[in-house]
Amino acid sequence: MHKTDPTGGTLPFEYAPPELSYPGLSPQLLARVKQLWAAQGLDFDRHWRDGVRSLPGFRALPRVENAPNSAEVDLVFLFDQCILWVRALHAGTSCGRTHHIEGLTPAQWHGLAALSARLTEQLSALRLLALTDLPMPAMQIARSISEDVDMALVLLIRPKLAQRFADCQSVEEANEFWRRHIAGGRVFRTISEKLYTVGIDHSADTDYAKWRKTVLTTLGAAVHSNALNTHVPTRQQDNVLVNDDSLHFATFRIHELCAFAQLVEPDLTKILDLAGATAANTPSATDPLAQLAGPLNSILVSQIQRLTAPGTTPTGVRQASKFH
Repeated sequence: MHKTDPTGGTLPFEYAPPELSYPGLSPQLLARVKQLWAAQGLDFDRHWRDGVRSLPGFRALPRVENAPNSAEVDLVFLFDQCILWVRALHAGTSCGRTHHIEGLTPAQWHGLAALSARLTEQLSALRLLALTDLPMPAMQIARSISEDVDMALVLLIRPKLAQRFADCQSVEEANEFWRRHIAGGRVFRTISEKLYTVGIDHSADTDYAKWRKTVLTTLGAAVHSNALNTHVPTRQQDNVLVNDDSLHFATFRIHELCAFAQLVEPDLTKILDLAGATAANTPSATDPLAQLAGPLNSILVSQIQRLTAPGTTPTGVRQASKFH
């Protein structure tokens, strides 16, 4: 039930069950995810094909014999759920922007639609890089994903800043906006202050903030590399991925975006539900994912705990799990 993948692997036929793209996936994780979708009255298989199988460069995971556990396969499956939510978020915010739906300002709709579009491309690229063992560019993209997650959160917190972002009409204006409002940890401070008001302490002296700084410094080394960085990792015999840290960090950050967005904007799910209903009632609607943006919020948050126990001893970036 497979066909050849031009990138070197195999691809299940278009209408094959999603689990065929994740050989070795934990049956418990698959059952839990499908249970969460069914509880929302949603067809997981169909929407997975719409939001994940259709990704540019999509490829199934290779089957690894004698794998010690399902950790790496489970990670990709959770990561793909994040891609699906971000694509749904983009469809929903694009509809909200087009139809001027209440709940967010036009600038907030505009900014979230733009950032979710960029996140979709970055996550798609990171997936392909991770599955082909290209860790340095994967680290670069993971860092950009983290920055865009922070940016999306701050647009929800500060509508006036969202308007300044929407007003940028040139590269020079965008660079100035970034330098004045984003660079140097300014966004993280804004988010930390807002989260503190709802009982989450992410101030600079917390373990979370120190861990985050360490990870971003490591990822930054891939962006600002030098001639001494000549080591090229090779695939380990018994691993699906050599460089799963970038994939894990990106999954962690999208989980944060989903959860924190609902804390800084408590009505966000209702607002996205309204956008989805509007999209469904629009004759020219072409993106079925718009209706998923609201329901997928709770589904994705319910998957956060699975990232904390991937089946291996946490190391490196995977220490993120203790902060959920």
